[in-house]
Amino acid sequence: MAEAFIAHMYAMAGTFAASTAIWFSIRAARGGGRREEEEGISRDVKEEEKIGD
Repeated sequence: MAEAFIAHMYAMAGTFAASTAIWFSIRAARGGGRREEEEGISRDVKEEEKIGD
C-alpha cells in the first residue's frame, strides 16, 4: 500500500515538474509576456513625469 502511494506521489511530482517546464517554455517563447508590458508602462510613466517637470 505504501509503495503505491509513494509511486503515485512521484508521478504527481513529475507531472508538476513537466507542466511547470512547459509553462515556462511557452512564456519564454512569447517573449516574457506581461512583465515586459509592465516595465514598458512604468518606463512610459517615468518619461512623462520627466517631460512634465
